[in-house]
Amino acid sequence: MTRIPQELHDLLAGGHNVWVATVGADGGPNISIKGSGALLDDEHLSFADMFGRKTRENLQRDPRVAVGIHDPERKLAMQVKGHAELIDHGEVFDKVNEKLAAVSEQLHLPPMKYVVRITVDSVWDMGPGPHAGEELRPA
Repeated sequence: MTRIPQELHDLLAGGHNVWVATVGADGGPNISIKGSGALLDDEHLSFADMFGRKTRENLQRDPRVAVGIHDPERKLAMQVKGHAELIDHGEVFDKVNEKLAAVSEQLHLPPMKYVVRITVDSVWDMGPGPHAGEELRPA
């Protein structure tokens, strides 16, 4: 497993909107925005699955995933490639559910169905500048 580089820690501090790309049954791409993208630990990202029927179906069939994160104010963008698993109970599920409880209640969101835990395989610089397209590695 690849540890997450500091640049990604900094970008995802406090959670973030992320764009999640999956592979459809026909081999075509699917992309969905998730408002709950966050670091789970030093080797995993996560997001809450509340609405993502197509994303969920795709990940159940093929766990390969790419995640895009963009911060326009800091002119930072990264892509994470990895493998996802759907978690519907246990410590990880409870941890994410607890973090989202206040926001979910305030926005009248449905209950979380799964936590999608992404094991990070690689991280890529997608921002403007001389390092665009380069793989970022942990220090």
